[in-house]
Amino acid sequence: MKSNDLILVIDPQKVYLPGAPWGCPRLPEATRNIKKILDAVLAETEAKPEPELEAPEVFLTRFVADPTARRNTWEQYNLENREINEDPVMNELIPEIAAYAENFPYYDKSVYSAFHLRAIRDAAERATKAGGRIVLTGVVAECCVLSTFFEGCDLGHHFLYLTDAVAGVNRASESSVETILQGLSPLHVELMRTEDYLNEC
Repeated sequence: MKSNDLILVIDPQKVYLPGAPWGCPRLPEATRNIKKILDAVLAETEAKPEPELEAPEVFLTRFVADPTARRNTWEQYNLENREINEDPVMNELIPEIAAYAENFPYYDKSVYSAFHLRAIRDAAERATKAGGRIVLTGVVAECCVLSTFFEGCDLGHHFLYLTDAVAGVNRASESSVETILQGLSPLHVELMRTEDYLNEC
């Protein structure tokens, strides 16, 4: 883990828990690994409080539908998913990650890519200028995580995709995402496991 990285925890919400409407079976495993990363960042922050020795920046996001959307497929999306969109419990961060909301900023977005958010675009620019990477974790691998990667890739950022800290609809489609990313590696992205990331020097 490098201090100039930007770590994104994308949309770890209750609607993606196993058994929920958009359940991702491996979200509990991904969550355990995300927690390891966030705990390591907090420990590094406490150990190195000086500004020049800052730990990586971390941002949490939630996907929350925009009920006023009147743009083609987003309006249709809202109609088809109205019951889920209007359920405040489904929109909540899962408890294991919500506990970190006091330590790290989180933002709502109403599109798939986290780069829609100005704060994240600015943080990514800071990380890239400092020689850091954008570290991808969260859900859903095939949707918001992949969309975030492609928009950030077009903006010129280099990514780490933590395969065991990202969850998707099923293992087969997760593997398909990894295959796509491997085709763009190592120039745009590196695939890595959480323990290897935490043990980087």
